[in-house]
Amino acid sequence: MSFPRVPCRILWLAPLVLVFILAGYLQLGRKKPVGLTQSTPQVQRLRDAARGANVILVVLDAARADHFGCYGYPRDATPNCDRLAREGMVFKNHFTHAVETKPSTTSLFTSQYPDTHLAYGERLQFKGVFTLAQGLGEAGYHTALFSQNGYASPIWGVGLEFHEAFHKPQLGAAGRTVPNIWQPEALLEQIGPWLERHPREPFFAYVHFMPPHDPYIPPLEMYYRFYEQTPPQAWQSPYPFEEVELEARRRQKPYDQHLYLNRYDSNLLYADWAVGQLEQMLQAAGILDRTLLIITADHGEAFGEHGYLGHVTSAYDESTHIPLILRFPGPKAPSGTITGLTQVVDILPTLYDLLEIAIPKEGIQGRTLLPLMAGDAKEVNEYVFCRTAGVPPSYSVRNHQYLLLLYQGGKLRALYDLDKDPRAVDNIADNRPQMVAEMTEVFRTFARQQTAPPLDFADAGVPSPTLPEVERVKLTDDMKRSLKALGYLK
Repeated sequence: MSFPRVPCRILWLAPLVLVFILAGYLQLGRKKPVGLTQSTPQVQRLRDAARGANVILVVLDAARADHFGCYGYPRDATPNCDRLAREGMVFKNHFTHAVETKPSTTSLFTSQYPDTHLAYGERLQFKGVFTLAQGLGEAGYHTALFSQNGYASPIWGVGLEFHEAFHKPQLGAAGRTVPNIWQPEALLEQIGPWLERHPREPFFAYVHFMPPHDPYIPPLEMYYRFYEQTPPQAWQSPYPFEEVELEARRRQKPYDQHLYLNRYDSNLLYADWAVGQLEQMLQAAGILDRTLLIITADHGEAFGEHGYLGHVTSAYDESTHIPLILRFPGPKAPSGTITGLTQVVDILPTLYDLLEIAIPKEGIQGRTLLPLMAGDAKEVNEYVFCRTAGVPPSYSVRNHQYLLLLYQGGKLRALYDLDKDPRAVDNIADNRPQMVAEMTEVFRTFARQQTAPPLDFADAGVPSPTLPEVERVKLTDDMKRSLKALGYLK
């Protein structure tokens, strides 16, 4: 039996074909990027600017967006962040999903809404959930967590996937008093030596500064910067409903709004100082020009604008509207202002899309913001959602024009036209029943997509969902004292 002769000029191709076949075989076991934005010249420019960069995500605890100069605040409380905003991208309409640190941070790390990750209170995060640090670690980034807030640390089961974690207990640290622990120097003392060791690059670092969250203990020169001044844009209005007011006032201590606002702005200036110190550390380590720096917050803070003081309970913008600033590395870095609605769950898919890293098809609830950043789209979200733990708890459903508040039990509702009433003080729910019905149906659709659908906020008589069992944090005496000092336990 004879075989056809193969021309000699073809034989030399055989090893090359074998190489391609072997390469294809090896690729079968590797993840491929899922859901990446189609490359356009604008998208490619963003990806090129971030290629190979380190990523540092800085959270300023309880920093409300409308107290930043880059968001229109007339008082100079954030000079470093405002400069970074001018050099980078500022997202004007960025919102949190929870006005508490733990569920908000878990949403940041998992790209899941609180009623899906269910990691609030003493509940731990579900095992096996994909996280920001996990995926970046698998992609070759060295990951480290630096946090002053125990709720955003492994103490409370948050951030367990980082390669390294640096966090101090809120109380009980040897040789330290509470103010020292809550001042940003305590964290900068850990970050500086870590950077000087020249960690393996690229790296991803999560940095959570306690200020401007109370206690308000900035250095004296910062404390007196705004002392006894009349705060700009200070205003107050009643609680939205008598039922809410009676319970809130029972739990809330008396306060001087001007005093609190001045102290808050002084502590925000302190947080901004910490951002500047961190930037100097990156410069000294020679890595600022190859680091993507992100500034944001976990939630805002209320000072009586709608009756509420602090966070946890208020679903209005003073508690839900938070800053988001991205500064790309390099002298000709992309910059601009993004006006589309964005939310905390969008950060994970945005970073992965930007860095061209694979993410799972399931479990990610956020949307990439790369089309907004590239100027290829005006919106990626029609609505944003936030849950509070007030008495009763409430949900906010917000688009650019309207804010709808739904209270647990399905009976109390408030609707505001933000175009005509930007401070949201005139409840028009009774006058606009069709809009209330439309936005309530939007909420029902959203609720049905969650692990524990919170439909009891939309409809009276619907029982609260039964939460799946999960491991819980065991509170130590130090943790209880810490929570009391921060106002989370009475």
